[in-house]
Amino acid sequence: MRVGISGYVGTHLTGIGRVLISVLKEMARLYPDDEYVLFANKGYTFYDSLSAFPNVRVVDTGVSKDSPLANILWHQWGFQRMLRRWNCDVAYIPNFSLLLWKRIPTVVTIHDLIEFNVPGKFSRLRMAYRKVIDPLMVRNSSSITTVSECSKRDIVRFCHADEKKIKVIPNAVDSGFFHEYDEVAIMPVVEKYGLRYKSYFIFVGTIDYPGKNIKVVIDAFFRLRERRATDCKLVIVGKDGHNAQVVYDLVNNSPYKDDVLFTGYVSDADLPKLYSGAKVMLYLSLYEGFGLPVLEAMSCATPVVCSDSSCFPEVAGEADICVSATDVDAVSNKLLRLTTDEDYYHQVADQCRERSRAFSWERSAKAYHDVFEKASTLGSSSI
Repeated sequence: MRVGISGYVGTHLTGIGRVLISVLKEMARLYPDDEYVLFANKGYTFYDSLSAFPNVRVVDTGVSKDSPLANILWHQWGFQRMLRRWNCDVAYIPNFSLLLWKRIPTVVTIHDLIEFNVPGKFSRLRMAYRKVIDPLMVRNSSSITTVSECSKRDIVRFCHADEKKIKVIPNAVDSGFFHEYDEVAIMPVVEKYGLRYKSYFIFVGTIDYPGKNIKVVIDAFFRLRERRATDCKLVIVGKDGHNAQVVYDLVNNSPYKDDVLFTGYVSDADLPKLYSGAKVMLYLSLYEGFGLPVLEAMSCATPVVCSDSSCFPEVAGEADICVSATDVDAVSNKLLRLTTDEDYYHQVADQCRERSRAFSWERSAKAYHDVFEKASTLGSSSI
């Protein structure tokens, strides 16, 4: 089987790109007789690690990663031509993209339908675009994968998809990166950012408003500082998103602004150690399809405080980490207990570590391969 893959996942390596690379690595290892042709954007270097696998070929599309419009147009014609040129049996689109037609059986991944759940998450144009393309992806694809039962329900509800067409395949994390580190390994990275070991809270994700709900994270942190209940700092890791200035203004107008550090985008080498060096990871997004940063932090045995809605209860399992995402008091009280009750802190850390072991890229890759294999047998009947 030869799978042709759209490699457009944005300008930086974020969640969707990490998922694609991790799944590809495992499928390439597990199924050496299959071939994976990844059509990558000009100037996108994050696929270099795939060169170690002889059955993965990265092909330059010549389309810049920095041009969303060019990528939309390429998917309608260039992608289809390249699939034919490379004699692919199945096509795979891992990111939101306009799918008007298909030449061969096509599998798409819809990670979430946040545009239907969080008004104002993106610009009006992007919100309108995604509300148009989501139903088209559902209707014109051969099969759909998604990352949680929550997202599956939304795909059925908002896009009127046939449940039988959807396969839920949870995300995972690379255990070679995201695992528990000792203090000696953590300290050089923590000190690089001017921090102290286990003396900061961390948020990882796009800095936007209102979607990631960073305002509640900051409000809960400031409440603890006002009460002099913590001397921790707050570290916000991520690139700017929609309405990021709202978040910056909130911090800059506070007397505690010097206690908040914006790092911007950080390297893969630094991120796991920043998780491991943190006292608590906070992720109170109003809606997610999976919430990968939560699992990343859990895998590093760092206690998490996350939302009690959308996908988060699925990821958390029995770990006592979920609170109301809009209740500042609940968030600050949870933080206070984690920072003052040592036995409870270690209990939650153990729960997070144990729960993270329920997710693996090997299991996910086997599930993706099964979907691709079934789609390939459909042949022209799925077109």
